[in-house]
Amino acid sequence: MADPFYIRAADWLGNACLRAVHLVLRPLPYAQRVHLGGWLGRTVLPRVPMARRRTEANLDKVLPQMSAAERKALIRGVADNFGRVFVEEGMMERFVGDPSRFHPQGPGWDGYRALVEGGAKPIVVTAHYGNWEGIRTLSRDIGCPLAAVYRPHNNPYYNADFAASLRPLSPINFPKGSEGTRQLLSHVRGGGAVFILIDQKQTGAPLVPFLGVPAETTLTAAKLSKSDANPLIPAISRRRADGVSFDVFFGAPIAEGSAEARMRAANDQLSEWISEVPEQWFWFHRRWR
Repeated sequence: MADPFYIRAADWLGNACLRAVHLVLRPLPYAQRVHLGGWLGRTVLPRVPMARRRTEANLDKVLPQMSAAERKALIRGVADNFGRVFVEEGMMERFVGDPSRFHPQGPGWDGYRALVEGGAKPIVVTAHYGNWEGIRTLSRDIGCPLAAVYRPHNNPYYNADFAASLRPLSPINFPKGSEGTRQLLSHVRGGGAVFILIDQKQTGAPLVPFLGVPAETTLTAAKLSKSDANPLIPAISRRRADGVSFDVFFGAPIAEGSAEARMRAANDQLSEWISEVPEQWFWFHRRWR
């Protein structure tokens, strides 16, 4: 059943406003556009009641000892990073077009390259942190494009623009849902690599600790990773102090235990990275009950 006209009109208008922001920023140099995105995020997001309430509720669960001043600084950092991601999403071809923006860190990168060069097609898991597309950029540039699994947005006009923004990283991406899951399974069985963000609540999924608090966590990634040909790899892309470049960390392959145990190990690794610079995680997500 189609949405009423007033809902479709509101969706169209909302997406038109977002497009207008990108259009206004387009003539500016790349870094200036990203910095303005940070300013917009800091200016707007903390004033959105729902986002602020969710952030405060999540902080009550995870960091109840944090002072009011520390919370204010963290929320400001979250908003700044969100605004930058919004702008980067609107110019994805430029975002991924400069390899010097992405800096692999730690021994995990060498292991990841070795796996890919050996023919493995990894199942990479991450969180809405920094700008996660830095992970896919590095993987694409060594010949292993990662097909993303994404949650369709309620606004169909924005969702179409969002899905289009993913294509510079991989021409194949899958919406969450029954049809997307069937396509995803076919992709993996056909030798494809996959990228899944695992830090959003999936109602009814097993409770697995995330940032120290039990959270409903999809086991899809672990179930897809059934052999050395599809290793389960946690990774994260952390924004540097300059606001436009990234340090990208790859963890060791997770191969032992049940699907739930492997997702626990993935959550533990992501939680460790997030805790080091927590203001880059999207704290306004509804992650916990």
